[in-house]
Formats: sequence, structure tokens, C-alpha cells
Amino acid sequence: MNRLLRACRWSGLFFLLVHVLSGSTAVAQGTAGYGDWQLHLPNNRAQALAEAGSRIYVATENSFFFYDKELNTTQLLSRRDGLNDVGVSTLGYDPGTKQVLVAYRSANLDVLAADGSIINISDIARKSITGGKTISHISFGRSRAYLSCSFGLVVVDMAKREIRDTYGNIGPNGTPVTVYATTVLDNTLFAATSAGLMRGQLTDNLLDYRRWTIDLPVTSGASPYRTLATQGRNVYAARNGGAVLCYNCGTPAWQPLPNTYAGEYAQLNSSAAGLLIVGDQKVMLRKPDGTMTQLLTAAQLPFPLMALQSAEGAYYVADLSKGLVKTKDGQQAENFTTNAPAYARAFSVLADARTNTVDVFSGGYFDRYVQQDWLGGFFEYKDGRWTNFTNENFQPSPTMRRFKDITRGVRTPDGTLYIATYGNGLLQWKSPTDYKQFTQGTPGSPLKSAILSDPEYTRITDLATDAQGNVWVVNRHPELKNTSGLHQYMPASNTWRTMPYFAGFDNLDRIVIDNNGFVWASQSRKDGIGIIAYDPKEQNIRYFSTGNSELPADEIYDIVKDRKGDIWVATAKGIAYFSDPSSVFSGVSSYNFQQPIIRQGISSGYRALLNEVVKTVAVDGANRKWFGTDRGLWLFSEEVDESLLYFTTENSPLPSSNIVDVEVNDRTGDVFVITDAGLLSYRGSATVTEGTPDCAKVSPNPVRTDFTGQVGISGLANNGTVKITDVTGKLVYQTTASGGTVVWNLADYNGRKVQSGVYLVLSADADGKNGCVSKIAVVQK
Repeated sequence: MNRLLRACRWSGLFFLLVHVLSGSTAVAQGTAGYGDWQLHLPNNRAQALAEAGSRIYVATENSFFFYDKELNTTQLLSRRDGLNDVGVSTLGYDPGTKQVLVAYRSANLDVLAADGSIINISDIARKSITGGKTISHISFGRSRAYLSCSFGLVVVDMAKREIRDTYGNIGPNGTPVTVYATTVLDNTLFAATSAGLMRGQLTDNLLDYRRWTIDLPVTSGASPYRTLATQGRNVYAARNGGAVLCYNCGTPAWQPLPNTYAGEYAQLNSSAAGLLIVGDQKVMLRKPDGTMTQLLTAAQLPFPLMALQSAEGAYYVADLSKGLVKTKDGQQAENFTTNAPAYARAFSVLADARTNTVDVFSGGYFDRYVQQDWLGGFFEYKDGRWTNFTNENFQPSPTMRRFKDITRGVRTPDGTLYIATYGNGLLQWKSPTDYKQFTQGTPGSPLKSAILSDPEYTRITDLATDAQGNVWVVNRHPELKNTSGLHQYMPASNTWRTMPYFAGFDNLDRIVIDNNGFVWASQSRKDGIGIIAYDPKEQNIRYFSTGNSELPADEIYDIVKDRKGDIWVATAKGIAYFSDPSSVFSGVSSYNFQQPIIRQGISSGYRALLNEVVKTVAVDGANRKWFGTDRGLWLFSEEVDESLLYFTTENSPLPSSNIVDVEVNDRTGDVFVITDAGLLSYRGSATVTEGTPDCAKVSPNPVRTDFTGQVGISGLANNGTVKITDVTGKLVYQTTASGGTVVWNLADYNGRKVQSGVYLVLSADADGKNGCVSKIAVVQK
């Protein structure tokens, strides 16, 4: 390395000129910095929308975004954009104050002001209320927002951005009511409630139930009115199984409108063209002359939930299948869905560096191994694009089945994907038209069904591959006592081998194969105790539990092998590791599971993540450990003696702090994180370089002097020494690569930002070999 540095000191200027004159662009890899997040949330399941100037804000089942009418683009919104919560239940736009009010499922509120600021109103979310706090509808009048809630009616002063009033016990004789929708006509507030259609004068004290009039009480066996809208001088109301009623259309006060019957209504909304009626899975426009027109077809709008007409005259519809749909003429439709997994719901993730492919499996089982019967398929990410292998999104062949409760997957060296399902056995998957299913009864298959009457009911919890490319299969069937559920499939010969039965082999869950060929498997958290180590050659076996080891709990969620070959486990009360697994059957009791101790940082001397519910563990290219808990995502050092990063919903775009699974793509360093509210990825700073180092991957490059992120150089010798110099050879910074990647914040040893210019990155492995040089151009802002 020193020889390389000296050589570059003399030849730095010549090196730079050669590369500039040759027009080399190999170092320019992109504009994104390291340490950033990418959301992988579907926006197709739209539920509510609101127009605010040039934007259409859309709330979906799992995401929140806006469509820019001028740019014709969409943008996902999250906490990193200033939002204060996740999971939008409904929203609305107040034309008086030009603000969007966003209501979350937690009953938290955000006000999106016209100047881009976001003001949080957390009173309802923080208030202790018996029962739920669902906010189902928002209407506006005189710069006030009326929130229809499961516990009554809340009034928000949009000018002061504060809660003004709460009306709860406004039913007959002061009984509590659920409010489904409201609307304002002149000085009258109308409310569709569990007690019936009600109205009150805004100048009255509406906290007093006696100030409310119930026009149409709920009758026995009838559905309550759930949607309201003001159109011109009239108010319209609808309930399932009836016609739309009009207030002020004649005598008596509420009159049914002809040709408006619907079995199920989703929304009524006013528009410049007439009354929009969303019901019976279609959108109808009732014009001022009473004629009815259907917007789009059932194929274009299979599940519409809300519709509006924009200031420009176009119609926008929130559809639970097609996402945001736009039509100008009511016949041609335009969709604005992003490339993403078909569902936010996911159980596990597999990242394969060899094929640079990430697979997300959406099925699984509940915590105590109860069947979910979920048919969501799986989603594959490659070359920056998602492909959804579901019946709804990919139907190349009528023979493609819907496999339920897909749990996990592995890839063999030839790239073949093996998929475990909790109810349909094992899949050898090459494409939707080229796959093979193994269940009980498949020729040669030893797999067993847990139900005698249904041979296909074969439950696979986990898979692993060994050094020879064989696939290990965990077939859980505690109903079949004394029957082994641990199998090995040899793809080369299409043959199976079943391991002899040992206690617990009928009730296993997770599995990993270590560098010695030993099997490490956890027993199921239901009626299981701890971990089993098994030598398939010598038939040795060893059991670990809280009673004979430092396992913090007998309930095991995950088990992995790190880059040194050590075994790490995630439990219901913390983490543990087994160092040097080759010693597991040596007969020495000191070779056992241990809990890592924090020895660096502000606080030290305590056991890492003790008493935390740790759901998953992943290892990155630098052998650092990522742990997913029900309170957030952690990154620790290689030995887990120092905490490096901790992410929650408070300091990151995580849609939930409840982490389900984590996996690292060693080729790119991307950390894929499954939460119980959706998937996202974090661009990590550790990769694994395979073969000869390729030191030309610099991103972003060039970079401005005011850049606040991190520049990453990947493709370096794994864990090698890295020196950064200016073109004269003066040392600016030195560090060690994290696997095959190093990141630099454009600062020198003293933390001072470097000036504009060209900087050289010199790297080599521990032996001074596999050296390479990269350049970073820092330009004036």
C-alpha cells in the first residue's frame, strides 16, 4: 500500500490527465448517496383522495402519495417528508385555508399547509378513549373541519390548527353515537350517525344533545345512513339497500331520487358537473337535469371507493384495485400505479447476491403456527424492477396455481429458486410455466401432510442449502408423533434423504447449515424448547435451551450463520451466538451459546438487546449484524460489542417499528426490511466483492462541496485498507473497507470539509495486493 501511495504521489497528475483525456466515465455510477431509504410500498389499493391545487393526494391501504397534475408524476410521502405518522385512514382539503387535513388510523392528525409546512395535532391520538378511535370521514365548513369518528364528532379549527370541540353523547337522551359522515349547508351541520340522520344549527351549543334534530331515526333491521354530500342548495344522503335521499327537494324534507338505488354505497360527492355517486362498484354522475351517466366500466374501475372532479374538469377515482384512476371523458382511463410489490403484507425476504435478485414471500403463518390461508404469492426484485407472481398480476398460463401461505425460499448455485409453503409443500421454481411441486404423494417425496384426508396439506417452515447445493427442508407436522420432518433434497439426482427421528424432529421451525455440514435447527415456539445441533454424518445431536446454555429464551425466531461461520440466534428475550461450531460435539461443556456484551460506546458492560423481542438477524458484507425487533431495527458491530445504528418510525421512513424480517444483498449492500406495514430498503455501506476487485464504482460522482450525505466506493478488496489523497498524494483520510465498500463524508481527519478538486481512493487487501485506484470529483456548489 505504501508503494502504491508513493507511486500515485508522483504520477497523480499524469493519472488524472490520462483519465480526463480518455473520456473515462466508469467511475460515474449514479447520484444517490449511501445511508438513504427507498420505499417499496404498493399504491394500487387506493381508498381516499383530495385535490389541493396542482396535487391530488391519495391515501391507499399501505401508503400515502400525491399526483402532480402539472408534472404528471407521483411521489410517495413518509416521515422523512415531515409526516408524523403512518397509515392514513382518510383526508380532506379545506378551500378556505388551502390546507390538507390528514387523519391516520391512530387518530393522529397532520395539517399540510400551502407553504409546505406540516403541523401535527395529536390530541385525539393521545387521549384515552374507551373503544376505538376510527376517523372515517372529513368535511369542511367556514374554515372548520368536521371529523366523523367512532366515538362521535370532532371539530378542528383549521385557521388555528387546533381541536375546537368534541361532540360525543349527542344521541337520544344523551347516548353516545358513532358518526359516519357530515356535511354543511349554510348554517346547518348534517350528520349521518348510528342513531340516524341528524342536523343542528352551528350557532347553537351542539354539545347539548337537545340541540340536535333526528330527521330519520335508524329503524330495526335497516342499515344506517353512512354518506352525505352538499350539492348546490341540497343535501344528499345514502344508505345501503336504498335510494339516494335529497334534502330540500320537496315535501317531506327528505325525498328519494329516482334511479339511484344501490345495494352498497361508498361515497357521495359534489362536483361542478353534478352529484357523484359511488356505489355498487361503479361511479355514477347525476347531472342537474336528473340524468345519470356511468363513468368508466367495471373493468376500468373494479372497486371504486371515492371520486372527485378536479378544477380542470377531469375526474379522479380512488380504486381498491387500480389505484388512482383519471378520466377526462368518462370513457378512457389513465392509471398512476408505481412498480412495487403487489401487497405490503410480507413474511420473509431472500436476497441472492449471485443473481442480484431479491424475493419477498407474502404468506407465512401466525406466531403460534396457525394457518393464514393467504394467497398473495411472492414478489421478485431484479434490475430495479418488481415482478409480482400472483394470479392477479401474472397469468401467463391457466395452469399456474395459487399457492397459499408461502413462507421462505433459497436459491441453489444454478439460480433455481426453492419455495416453502405452509400448506402446499415445496416448490422447485424456475418460472410460472416451469415449476415442480413436492407434497405427500409426489413420487419419491418423503414429505408428510399433517391431515390424513388431505395429502397436499404439507407444511414447510424453512429451507437451507449446503456446500454441495443440496436443499434441506423442514416439514413441520407435530400431529405425526415420532416421525422425522428433517429432509435433504439432492437436485442433481432428484432424490431425497430423510434424517432419522430424534426428539423434536417432528416440530422444527428454522434451519441453517454451518461450514462443517452440521444442521442447526430451532424447535417450534409452540411446544418446542430451544435449538438442536445435528451431525448428519455421525448422527450426533445436542440440545440447547435456557436450562443448559446462555440462550436468553427458548422461543427462537431466527437462526443464521455469519461470515466467520459462527451461529447467531434471535429469541423472544434477546440474542445469543455459538462461536466455532466445529466444537459443538467435542464434549466440552464450555463450548456453548453465549450472549454478546456491549463493550464500546457511551454505555457498556451489559448484554446486547437483553429482553428485547428479536424477530430476525441478518449479516452484511462486513460481518456486522442487523437485528429486527418489535421496537425497531438495529445495526451492531461484527462482534456485537457496539451499537452502530438504531432506526424506528421516529427517525426513519419505517412505516412500522415492528420488524418482521431483514436480509442484505451482498452485491449492492442494500438492506431489505420487512415491517408489519410494508417493505423498504436501506442503502448500506457493506458489500462483498467477488473475484477481482473492480474499484470504479463511485456514487455519487461528481459531488458538490455542500453535499451532506456519504460518497460510496464499492468493488474494493474485502476489508482492505483504504487511503484517500488529493492529486499531489497528500493523505486526507484513511479507513478500512466494510466488506468491499467504503463510505466517505467528504471530511478530513479533523472533520473539516474538503475543498473542490479531484481526490484519489487507493485500496488494497491486507497483503498489499489487489490494489486499485478510484477518483472522486468534488465540485464547487
